[in-house]
Amino acid sequence: MTIVINEDDDEADFGPFAFLNSSVKGEVLNVSHDYRYQKMGYYVSMHAELSGNKVTPSCADILDAHRNPLLMIRAEKAGIPCMPYTLLAKYEHNVNLPALCFAVNPYTCNSVTQVRSESKMHRTMKSLSMNNRYPVSVQPLVGEVKEAIQVFGETDVAEAKEIARKFYEAFHIPIGKLIIQIHDGKAYLSHFEPCERKEVNWDLVKQKLHTIHNIEKRGACI
Repeated sequence: MTIVINEDDDEADFGPFAFLNSSVKGEVLNVSHDYRYQKMGYYVSMHAELSGNKVTPSCADILDAHRNPLLMIRAEKAGIPCMPYTLLAKYEHNVNLPALCFAVNPYTCNSVTQVRSESKMHRTMKSLSMNNRYPVSVQPLVGEVKEAIQVFGETDVAEAKEIARKFYEAFHIPIGKLIIQIHDGKAYLSHFEPCERKEVNWDLVKQKLHTIHNIEKRGACI
C-alpha cells in the first residue's frame, strides 16, 4: 500500500505533489484534512483512480460525504441516526424555525448556520444558495450542536463515538469533521465538513498509520 499524506510524516511514502507526478501502481491510502472537490486531498484520490489504482477514500465517497443529501441517504443506510432534512431551492416563508442550514454547492466550506428568525433565513438562503443557483439543506434545530473530529473512525467527543465509527466504515474517509445534534440524550448526524489542519490530532494519525504499516509488513511476511 502506498500512503500519501499532506503533512510531514515518517509513515508517508509520498507527499501530495510528488504523488501527482508519480505513476505508482497498487493500493493507495490518501490521508488529508481536506478532501473537498478541487482541493489537494480530492486530486490525490482522483489521480490514483485515473492511474487504475484502488484508493481510500474513493472520489465517489468523497463527493457523497460532502453533499448533505447524499451524506444523509448513505448514512441512514449504514445505520447512523440522522436528522431529517428538506432541500430548498430558494427562500420560502413559513419554514419551521429554528433551523440548521447547510450549503449543498461544492464551493462553500464550513457552512453550518443556525437560523432563528425569518430575516436571517432570507440572508442565509441567499448566501448558501449562491443567489439561488444551488439548493440548501435545512434541518430542524432541536438540540445542542457539536463538532466531532473523527480520525480513522475515532473521536474524543463521547456522544459521537458510535457515529464516527459507522461513518468511517461507510465512507472510508480517514479525517473529517462530523456535525451532530444531541436531542433527548441521543446523537444524530447532521453534516460532514473538512477539518482545519490545527484541529487534527496528528499524533493519533501517526499512531494509526504506524499500525497500518505494521499490519502491511506482517501481511507481506505471511
